[in-house]
Amino acid sequence: MAANKNEALSRLAELSDIPLGDLRANAPVPLGERTYDLRGELVTAEFLANPYTVFCPACLAEDDRTGGRRGRWEWALSVVRTCSRHGIPLLRQAKGPWDDAFRELEYIVPERGEGLQALIDKAEPRAASLHQEYVVRRLNGEAGPEWLDAQTLDQAVRATELLGVLVEYGPDQLLPALTPDDWDHAGRVGFGFTSRGEAGIREALLAQFRKFDEASGAPGARKIFRCLYEALAYSKSHKEPGDIARILRDVIVENIAMPAGTKVLGVKLSERRLHTVASLAKEQNLDPRTLRDLLIVAGLIPEKAPAHFPIPVQKGREVASRVKRMVTVISLPDALACTRPLVDQLFDDRLLTPIFYGRPGIQGHTQKGVDSEELAKLVGKLHAMAVELDSEIGGLVPVSKAAEKAKVPAVTVVHMILGSFLERVFRVAGQEGIAALRVDPAEVKRHRAFCTVGLSTAEAFASLKISRNILWRLVDRCPEEVSLSVKWIVGNDAEHRIPRFDPTVVADFKVRFTHPARIAEQHGLQVGKVVSRLKRRGVRPALTKGEVGEDFYRTRDLKTDLFT
Repeated sequence: MAANKNEALSRLAELSDIPLGDLRANAPVPLGERTYDLRGELVTAEFLANPYTVFCPACLAEDDRTGGRRGRWEWALSVVRTCSRHGIPLLRQAKGPWDDAFRELEYIVPERGEGLQALIDKAEPRAASLHQEYVVRRLNGEAGPEWLDAQTLDQAVRATELLGVLVEYGPDQLLPALTPDDWDHAGRVGFGFTSRGEAGIREALLAQFRKFDEASGAPGARKIFRCLYEALAYSKSHKEPGDIARILRDVIVENIAMPAGTKVLGVKLSERRLHTVASLAKEQNLDPRTLRDLLIVAGLIPEKAPAHFPIPVQKGREVASRVKRMVTVISLPDALACTRPLVDQLFDDRLLTPIFYGRPGIQGHTQKGVDSEELAKLVGKLHAMAVELDSEIGGLVPVSKAAEKAKVPAVTVVHMILGSFLERVFRVAGQEGIAALRVDPAEVKRHRAFCTVGLSTAEAFASLKISRNILWRLVDRCPEEVSLSVKWIVGNDAEHRIPRFDPTVVADFKVRFTHPARIAEQHGLQVGKVVSRLKRRGVRPALTKGEVGEDFYRTRDLKTDLFT
């Protein structure tokens, strides 16, 4: 009878004329191997309050006034720690030196009258937790949150309480050191997440992960999630932990760089999914400092990223491949077979995309190279527009000479070739790069007016006293308030466009907006003093350096006495 064996319950039903189902609803029936059937739910011994006898002193006081004491079926559940009727914590009585197998409350709880009232007065009032109420309702056949209902009752309770321990007490909390009240609090906290399913659980796990964003070294899963991780990975009972193990594994794999073959909660990682700067540099045989700077520019890691910051494998390898293909700026004239001024002009008009490293925006660190594939593409397109010559032909000259004769920048001639403005474009066999091209300077002169309307990119950023990179960031923002529009000139090849700027638009921008360097020049001050005065007066920029590389202020916000 004490063990709730089926035959004993059947005999009791026969003697008492009470339906067997009613008796079984109040008794965990043993199925073997520390497993029980409770109201159709399979639960383990840890789910039950045994070996403790649990009671509510207020309930026993009511029993004493009306008749014999009786236990309540929910008191047998370890998760039930609060009397839902009286709103006070349940008390736990350990086994005495003698073995009362039937747990008769008359003997186990000797207090009566004033003794019980003293226990009641000592109790701190509290409402039953939503976690506890969920368990009781589920055992009463009511549906609850979808994710929790999809777990076994054991798994639902354990996932909720373990997650609550991690959130409330931290990863280093020793589970055996927790009191019943600690577990009750953990259940309250954890239920706020598990009741919202995977989304809620992920929210809690990612918040825990974020606490280690600034940690030194490379904190692993055990350090970040220790008490939860170890409880799920090394349970002595070898119970199936349920879906929370899969969710924790996914969060770990999605956020911590690990090599292929690493075991995470019993499952081996089939392939590497994330890299750190160090692991990517080692794999690709690159200098980690150069690689780190390029990863920052590519937006894969923040500027002050910790060493363990995760980088998606494929995107990281793409950046690494660019490093390997990089041609330094100093080598570009040779690589393109052109002059250094033309190289600068190609950057000005975005015909070349710079690869930065060393910290973009910091003085002394500018573009250091270009992807060799981009160079090959540019030269290949130029050569594709030309007819091959076996030898020089009179009247045709190199790009640089044609630019000189037509009094235009060399990049304008390059634009004319790419935009199919010129009909007579040739390439000398056996020569490489831009130096191999030959054009008719008279033809360049005919198209000069159309292709040079307004201001060039170089003239625009010089007028505004900003760098070309800042100019293009302003263009990219168009039509925002603080931005610049560009006037594209299109030739016979509509895929190629020549960037030009309307002088009126540039002049209007100069009137409406300014930046510290221009203010300093206008008033004969140092830039640092200008910035200091702006801050003291509380003048806020309309567009910040973090957004485009320079602080831009509305001129109407600057009082006349600010810099005098």
